[in-house]
Amino acid sequence: MKFDAMSGSKVGQVAPSLAVTDHKGCEVRLEEFRGSWLLLVFHRHLA
Repeated sequence: MKFDAMSGSKVGQVAPSLAVTDHKGCEVRLEEFRGSWLLLVFHRHLA
């Protein structure tokens, strides 16, 4: 997945659809958290 931080998003806009794999290998979709506060943390995995 490629994330472009300079895509022109503004505070208050609806976030685009997003699906990622969590640390347990399960797919998590942003839509599952609609209506809730959510903190997303992105980091590089150095293997």
